[in-house]
Amino acid sequence: MAITLSGAGSGLDIKSLVNQLVSAEGAPAERRINKREGEIKTLLSAFGRLKGSMSSFSDALNDLKNASTFKDRTAASSDEKIATVTASNGASPASYSLDVTNIAQAHKLTAGGGNYTGQTGTITLEIGQYDSGGNSFTASQTATLVIDASNNTVQGIRDAINDANIGISASVINDGTNDILSITADDTGTTNTIRISTSGDSDGNGADNAGLSAFAFDPTSAGPSNATEISQATDAEFTIDGIAITSSSNTLTTTVSGLTVELVSAGVTTLDVDKDIDAAKEKIQSFADTYNELIGTIRDLTKYGGEAGGSGPLLSDSAVFGMDMRVRSIIGSTSSSGGDFSTLMEIGFASDPETGLLKLDTAKLETALKSDFDNVGNLISDYASQLDDYIGVQMGSDGLLSSRTDGLDTRLEDLSEQRDALELRMESVRARYTAQFSRLDGLIASLNSTGNFLTQQLAALPGARSLSG
Repeated sequence: MAITLSGAGSGLDIKSLVNQLVSAEGAPAERRINKREGEIKTLLSAFGRLKGSMSSFSDALNDLKNASTFKDRTAASSDEKIATVTASNGASPASYSLDVTNIAQAHKLTAGGGNYTGQTGTITLEIGQYDSGGNSFTASQTATLVIDASNNTVQGIRDAINDANIGISASVINDGTNDILSITADDTGTTNTIRISTSGDSDGNGADNAGLSAFAFDPTSAGPSNATEISQATDAEFTIDGIAITSSSNTLTTTVSGLTVELVSAGVTTLDVDKDIDAAKEKIQSFADTYNELIGTIRDLTKYGGEAGGSGPLLSDSAVFGMDMRVRSIIGSTSSSGGDFSTLMEIGFASDPETGLLKLDTAKLETALKSDFDNVGNLISDYASQLDDYIGVQMGSDGLLSSRTDGLDTRLEDLSEQRDALELRMESVRARYTAQFSRLDGLIASLNSTGNFLTQQLAALPGARSLSG
């Protein structure tokens, strides 16, 4: 049976009274839970901020802990109209004189322009090495194309050549009157020379410039060459530091170890390769910046606000203080990995004794990099590895961050259970108060009814009217 809270018998606002009593009884516990929950969430936010700063620092360390990071090289050509150059990590710093006599080009022919409908026969495509000295041709790939009613047009022959897939491509050019076939080797160099021969020409003459024989071309002149040669297959010819070299490609990837050279035209240029000091400085500066961010974050989270307040949320966490001390002790330690350099201070770092932040003298760093680039890299890599190992442990599953945040999460769950238990208890209190006030309301209603009855009875007694008058 539902309990009503109308207060009809007494005129009391029972619902409001119950709510106020329940709220008053539960308020201290609720305030305690809310306060503790707010404190824990503040701590979780603080550890989240610390984790973000540590993660950024770890990213910077990943770029520095491997000495190969300091193998970046710059490469430049004194005349990029002659050649361009790029260098891979570890390429030897040097300067090379490049004299290009000839660049490699692809073999190209044009042929056709007639009406080939009704023509049948075969076209044999070959690609291979042409030796101009010996006037000989050695095929590396061959394809025989059958020409019949299904493909005896310039477009059909184009498609047949492309479908053969032996390193020869064809396209159609229209001169305003006729369709002409453009035939090109996919790659440059004399090893990609094209030879085309025909047989079974419908006009009975495999040597004339009519029918399928119009596509014939023999670089050795042993056979008909009715197709027009637009460009010969040539090799690149050049010297590097006086050493004569021939290449079928204009892209040189193995000629000089660690360099990729792209030949553009004949001429003379100088290729300069050097250590990328600017890239190294940028990475070292990033290391200093993210280190300072981490130290600044730790200091802010653990600061003492004094009487004015404003202390950091992790002020009482000694482990976080210990992290600050450990990171700074690594930075201030000595290393045997940097040759003549044994400390970061020797290459331009300085630590502010009050704030713990690092300052970087970029001029001093550049001097150190220019004098001993590799050992600066070795030194930085040693410190980065030590710091990364320490940060990795702190951010690991058994580290400071996990232990702290796991503990706080557990306490939040406990507070949630306490809140649920409080709500259940307050519902019980609400039911008790509601029942009590409902009984009171009923009692007051009964008393009011009895009072009304007595009033009526008394009013009905003889002489009551005269007495009331």
